[in-house]
Amino acid sequence: MSDQATKRIMVGILICLIIIALKPVPSFQSNYPDFPSSLDVNNGEAVVQLSENRIAIVKSDINSGMHGEIFVLEFNEAKKSFDLIGRYNYADFFSNPQKYNP
Repeated sequence: MSDQATKRIMVGILICLIIIALKPVPSFQSNYPDFPSSLDVNNGEAVVQLSENRIAIVKSDINSGMHGEIFVLEFNEAKKSFDLIGRYNYADFFSNPQKYNP
């Protein structure tokens, strides 16, 4: 291969790399502007994504009346909102394991 052809191939690769590097990152915030992008960790709750349409909200604040509660929610495409699937108490499970494991 001649030097001229090699230079053209290298310039083409360089242009492709620049286009890839400057490509805008998709923003999921624009689809659901009301949904918070992050939650304050100091308020004693955390949001965990379980699957594509399911999240869990974990309440870990000891001074809260809901300490140890886990709320599992599923996103309903038709209503564009989250539906409560279940409510569980992990603190009760760890403090009374005999109750859950006969």
